[in-house]
Amino acid sequence: MKNCLAVALIAVLTLSGCAYKFGEIRPTPMRSVRTLSVPTFKNNTYESRIEVLFADTLVKRLQQDGTYQIVNSNQADAILSCTITKIDRGALRSVQNNVLATSEFSLTVHVLYTVIDQKTGATLMSGTAIGQTSFFSGNDLQTIERQAMSNAAADLANNLGSQVAEGW
Repeated sequence: MKNCLAVALIAVLTLSGCAYKFGEIRPTPMRSVRTLSVPTFKNNTYESRIEVLFADTLVKRLQQDGTYQIVNSNQADAILSCTITKIDRGALRSVQNNVLATSEFSLTVHVLYTVIDQKTGATLMSGTAIGQTSFFSGNDLQTIERQAMSNAAADLANNLGSQVAEGW
């Protein structure tokens, strides 16, 4: 009985670690990048003062992930440049007795990003990422939407951070 238990324990310990790798798993084009710089986002929309919010949220996400060390532009192996290209707002739910009034809105932020190698100037990665959230209407719609913007920034940071740090 002890022999069967010992063999089963050894088999479980040996086979359980076959598909798992400890540490970061960088995308192939980013293998040589250890330090990354994230400058303030560019904003091609009419929404004001959101560039720093999105950049700071992305930096916090990348620092939490730990795959790259975030440094200044002059010390970085690569620079992650992002441009906010579009912000979509839509109605998700209308008021029960008035279909013309909206009770819940959606907010989607579209970002175009490129990762450029500092030494060669080559583009390592590029693509788009989105951040989404929803919010309910209230007395002060502008303030509620501004608060929802930080939720969209967090979702965007998760999506973009996954693409840059893990490749998906």
